[in-house]
Amino acid sequence: MKVAFFTDTFAPEVNGVVTTLSRLSSYLEKKEIRHIFFAPEYENNSETGLNEVFSEMRKVYRFPGLKFNVSPNSRLAFPIPIPVFNICDKFAPDIVHVTTEFGIGHAGLIYAQVRKLPLVMSYHTDYSNYLKYHRLTLLSPIAEIFFKQFYSFPDRVLVPSRFTLEQLHGKGYSNLGIWSRGIDTRNYNPGYRSSRVRDELGIGDRFAFLNVGRLSSEKGLDTLMYAIGRINECYSGKAVFIITGEGPYEEKIRRVGIGNVILTGFKRGRELSEIYASCDCFAFPSATETFGNTGLEAMASGLAVAGINSGGVTDYLVHGQNGLLSANGDKDGFARNMMELMSNKDLCNRLSQNALDTARSRDWDSVSECLLAEHRAVIERKTMAAVKRVS
Repeated sequence: MKVAFFTDTFAPEVNGVVTTLSRLSSYLEKKEIRHIFFAPEYENNSETGLNEVFSEMRKVYRFPGLKFNVSPNSRLAFPIPIPVFNICDKFAPDIVHVTTEFGIGHAGLIYAQVRKLPLVMSYHTDYSNYLKYHRLTLLSPIAEIFFKQFYSFPDRVLVPSRFTLEQLHGKGYSNLGIWSRGIDTRNYNPGYRSSRVRDELGIGDRFAFLNVGRLSSEKGLDTLMYAIGRINECYSGKAVFIITGEGPYEEKIRRVGIGNVILTGFKRGRELSEIYASCDCFAFPSATETFGNTGLEAMASGLAVAGINSGGVTDYLVHGQNGLLSANGDKDGFARNMMELMSNKDLCNRLSQNALDTARSRDWDSVSECLLAEHRAVIERKTMAAVKRVS
């Protein structure tokens, strides 16, 4: 089997889609399955040029893109069809997998349609929900029409969680399946806990809450800031809040100027693993996740989670078992749960251990094998349908 992936986000950009594609590509190489990526070009590409050979099994083809204000680290590229068709025809994929909805994703859709190839799409981001956080609610009906139309073409639409599947099913989407997410417990585990890191961050003996991800309003950061204020009122001097990531909300946090809020900026690799494991609880106020990779990373690092009972996180977060969940929009409930984890050591330890057990049950190889099974099934159905039409 040969697979052509089309994505509007790719390394060196950092997000859940890129992490998922990276893990998948490593698995495909191990299985000696040839695959190519069509992706944007970034100023700080680790590769140079349009066509780069990573290995015998994998190539990536990059196209120049434009920056846009909503996500300045992203690039929006609109590749010319002729080079895309020439590259793909030479590679001769058995299946096309489109992972995003914009310029490069649309190019993949067109290629699959013209060449009558099996087509899988994966739905990763609830953009329609994001719009209300950017004061663009009036555009939501238009966005809903666009996305429903876009996802009407493939033979299979894969989503990362049961919550998202039910959400899209309710909107009339069809051919839905689940391509979940995993975690590499070699990269995220309690063994990275470090007193040196706690000292460098200025945590000391205080209880350390951690939030990791893109710093943007759709991630529920208004709820987090409200909870920080409540905790500082009730437990003055007892807690510290580590916020790791970058994005437009960072400036708002700096303007508020809370002394025990520590902004680390963007971190990755061992440095990020150490920050996760060196904190005491993960504060996860986002209700817009289709899965929520950072929640699983925190759990693998041995952290109990204070989260929201909405979105893809509900696939792996269970209230009272491996975290405490509050209703979407209940800022006071979220703050109370954070304070409960801070003040009840036995509860926090029990939830932390259960969180670790949950994370250990989700390995990337099993997740990737499930995707390959979806690919094979789509190819088989497409082949059988073609044979029936001929006969």
